[in-house]
Amino acid sequence: MSSRPTYSDEFKADAVALAESSGRPLALVAAELGISLTALKRWVKLSREGQSGEDKKPDQPVDATKYKALEARLREVERENEFLKKVSAFFAKEQR
Repeated sequence: MSSRPTYSDEFKADAVALAESSGRPLALVAAELGISLTALKRWVKLSREGQSGEDKKPDQPVDATKYKALEARLREVERENEFLKKVSAFFAKEQR
């Protein structure tokens, strides 16, 4: 009998999405999720192999207006995130 845990396809997809979007090392993401680095690497590899087909096309065409709005929102959120990091560092200094 195998002692390997089984994970749902949804969990695997979420783990891969987190690993690819976070920019953090796979080892850190795996540790945060409580899974082995080997498993996460395998899931990422399988995901990339599944997406490498050149015949795949997006379900819907990209709406340029919506894309620009999302880019603007992303920049705004990134600025907010940087501000919060600075504020957090400031208050961490103040508490010492």
